[in-house]
Amino acid sequence: MNSHESKFIQVIVKDVLNKLDPKNLNVATHLVGINRLVHTISDFLSAATDEVRIVGIHGMPGIGKTTIAKVVFNQLCYGFEGSCFLSNINDTSEQSNGLVLLQEHILHDILKQNAGTINNVDRGMVLIKERLCHKRVLVVFDDVVHLNQLNALMGERSWFGPGSRVIITTKDERLLLKVDRTYQVEELKQYESLQLFSWHAFGDSKPTKDYVELLNDVVDYCGGLPLALEVLGSCLSGKNKSRWKCVIDKLRKISNREIQKKLRISFDTLDDHKLKNTFLDIACFFIGRNKEYVANVLEARCGYNPEDDLGILSERSLIKVNASGKISMHDLLRDMGREIIHEESLDHPGKRSRIWQHEDAWNVLSKQMVITKCIHKSTIMHVYLSFQTFCL
Repeated sequence: MNSHESKFIQVIVKDVLNKLDPKNLNVATHLVGINRLVHTISDFLSAATDEVRIVGIHGMPGIGKTTIAKVVFNQLCYGFEGSCFLSNINDTSEQSNGLVLLQEHILHDILKQNAGTINNVDRGMVLIKERLCHKRVLVVFDDVVHLNQLNALMGERSWFGPGSRVIITTKDERLLLKVDRTYQVEELKQYESLQLFSWHAFGDSKPTKDYVELLNDVVDYCGGLPLALEVLGSCLSGKNKSRWKCVIDKLRKISNREIQKKLRISFDTLDDHKLKNTFLDIACFFIGRNKEYVANVLEARCGYNPEDDLGILSERSLIKVNASGKISMHDLLRDMGREIIHEESLDHPGKRSRIWQHEDAWNVLSKQMVITKCIHKSTIMHVYLSFQTFCL
């Protein structure tokens, strides 16, 4: 047997072993509205080149970033010497020695052997670089929130061998400055939303005729967010029309807790109290307003130019600013922000930091409550803003 035949056999054995090792990740049975983006990303990563290619997928919570990354991973994973899908990176990194656990995970998944105990993050960085720099690998870093997480897991593209591919999913576009291409996941179109919701509510891509009007109400509430469509579709499955009406009426007053919990993570990970205040101000008062007007009002109240804050909120997919400067926000993110304020004082609007409902603003002002005891200083301006909007 010559050296050429020996190498050929080694390639065959490695390929067989690779395929015997199950790598496919579980994904939803009914995938709607992602095929085009999956195809675009897969085409770019499948290109025959020895370059290390890195792509970023970003968008608001619950929009489908992880699902898209899983589908791409399943399509490509068998074409590499090793692969790893690191899910929920932010949750894991917040645990004790979380980043070290993630470093051990990536080495174990790719090398198929125990990497040994990693004493600290710095040592883990060295091991990843030393052991993977000659391997052609596919790695997905899912739900990255902070730059230090990426630095600990892939400091440089040279850490991975020629032809390697890396996918990063994040809510924060700023973390994708060094990737080769970025892909923003948008809300589903109306017909896609109806199809996805119907699968979860009726087990079919088409709704029952008797439910069409009610279904449209729910789909409008979800605003093209796959997470909300799946949660509410499953919640309403098997219920009669009267119960559907009760749920829809309730949603108009109280948001679904499961959806809100997921969305709340984006707010909680804002590491600056001023950023959180700016988000809450926009959710309560400034949706649909011009960015310049909002910046002037916030600067007058906060004492600093909020331009950077608005940019960060946009990069983290919490707000949108269109070409004409108009600020918008997904309805469910707006509801999440307002619920945070509502929880400050469930029964006494005057004790909340912001008042946006006209009825509450009128009641607080008309009852002539004692400001120093019952209304926070910031509330005075917010009551005025709400009242001003009411009078326009």
